[in-house]
Amino acid sequence: MSYSLEALFRAAIDSLIDAGSDYMLYGGIAAGVWGEPRFTEDVDVVLFIHEREFPRFLRAAARNGFRVEEDLCIQQIQVVGWSRIPLQSRDSPWHIDVTLGDSPFDRSAFERRRDVELFGRRVKIASPEDLVVYKTISALTNPQRLQDVLDVEAVFRRMGPTLDAAYLKQWAGFWEDQGIQGTAARIEELLAKWGTR
Repeated sequence: MSYSLEALFRAAIDSLIDAGSDYMLYGGIAAGVWGEPRFTEDVDVVLFIHEREFPRFLRAAARNGFRVEEDLCIQQIQVVGWSRIPLQSRDSPWHIDVTLGDSPFDRSAFERRRDVELFGRRVKIASPEDLVVYKTISALTNPQRLQDVLDVEAVFRRMGPTLDAAYLKQWAGFWEDQGIQGTAARIEELLAKWGTR
């Protein structure tokens, strides 16, 4: 059976609704909304649930066509903080990447989620500022992820004058204090290059 981003997206949203999980989309999906649309084979999701509720989401995902290995997914969440769940088969390129939102920054991003329509569905996605912070952290902690750098620059190129500079600086400072060196400098560089309000 062939799949598409739309099919993956609908299965992911149906899983979230079936599980009754508070969530926020970020990653490539949000980058396409706030920056430049690009090809992606995944849907990145932050779940705002307690870890003990994660199995309920996994069972909903299984009902909606995802290949769920429940014990493995729970272990991934506990050990590395995120879990990759493929659509239909273990070797499928289409998948969701799920993490639990448990940091102060995640909670702030949750409060600032935006409602948008994608593939005919109303969904919650990260604000452009929060997406910039998420992707900047990802780029700094995983230097091989050039796509995160490109996504951030695309958001600034499109939305720079409307972005909240004070908010970006606040959370860059937070992550700097958490040990992600270079966060504040990178945000300052982007603000200087593209300009904000």
